[in-house]
Amino acid sequence: MNLHFSFGRSIYLAATLCISHGVFLMVLPLLDLPVWSRLMLAAAVLFSLAYYLRRDALLRAPSSCVELVLEENNAALLTLRDGRQLHGDVARSSLVTPYLTVLNVSLSQRHRMRSLTILPDSLGTDSFRQLRVWLKWSGQVAQ
Repeated sequence: MNLHFSFGRSIYLAATLCISHGVFLMVLPLLDLPVWSRLMLAAAVLFSLAYYLRRDALLRAPSSCVELVLEENNAALLTLRDGRQLHGDVARSSLVTPYLTVLNVSLSQRHRMRSLTILPDSLGTDSFRQLRVWLKWSGQVAQ
């Protein structure tokens, strides 16, 4: 039996990203570094914020994962916003908690890992519960 999940934007993830990046930007002036180093770090943090907001929270980037299909043998199929599909397996390093799921997918064709941060507002309530239950009972994830 295959399970199909369609992701939407996550305001919770967007807020978390903004707060965590903002805290770093507030601490940055306290570091004993040359001004040019602090400016470079600030630029890198702002780039990181824009990248992850666009890709993971707002799902606006071509590489944003908009759909997930889980199969019985722990295989996963990720569909990206630009229509590409990535095949892989659910990694044991995935994490399932009541309010946060980090799904790590080991991609077969690229020998790399793709992580999905899934919060309750990116899926419907029943879909989020169904995903968590499937991942917990598959025996392949940390709890």
